[in-house]
Amino acid sequence: MSHSTPDRGEGVPVFRVNFYLMGMSEVDESVTLQIGDNMEYLNEEFEGRIKFKLHRIYMDENHAYMPDLHQAVIMKNGRLVDDIISDIERAGAINVYLFETYSEQPEVALLGFTPVLTGHHQSYEYNSPRFDRVYIAYPGLADRSTLVHEMGHFLGLSHPWDMNSLDVQLMGLQQDSVQRINHMTYNPEVSSFTDEQLSRMHHFAMEFRKYLLSHVEYKAEYQPN
Repeated sequence: MSHSTPDRGEGVPVFRVNFYLMGMSEVDESVTLQIGDNMEYLNEEFEGRIKFKLHRIYMDENHAYMPDLHQAVIMKNGRLVDDIISDIERAGAINVYLFETYSEQPEVALLGFTPVLTGHHQSYEYNSPRFDRVYIAYPGLADRSTLVHEMGHFLGLSHPWDMNSLDVQLMGLQQDSVQRINHMTYNPEVSSFTDEQLSRMHHFAMEFRKYLLSHVEYKAEYQPN
């Protein structure tokens, strides 16, 4: 699917991304290779509308499981999370935390989640870095779509089933065939965002996540010979 690129006045927001390898004390080359592969795929799927660059990779022996962290966030038990990551967290980037996971039901394991505000999005900056976090399970690196999905949440997108009919239309998701391959679903064949979603995320990045931007890229002006 082909999408339009932003014009010179719009610009391309560029985010730094930090990865935190939790529960590790030594470098695992297979994980670092997967991180590089995920970053490449992330940029492919955002099609130049938003760019992401790997900034730092950190390791820490502190350990937890994704479902336990998710439950703590839902119950607003910030202390459990802060006790694990507050000493290592760095502001000024999207912080992606990698943890182990487990299956609460047969063949069902939590692979990622992203804490978001449901309103007052301007408050992200004043709560930084508390809401600058994305959580990914180590197995979630394998198919590369988990990080793309969670970055969609980070930049203001919802699951289609959590949207009203008007929002579904505004995001270009009316057709089942489009929803089936959309990154904000859980289907195995996901492969794209709609142009409307890309525009929404671009606006969200420039309006509500601008405090995290490394810089904004603009097209070079045309210079006639």
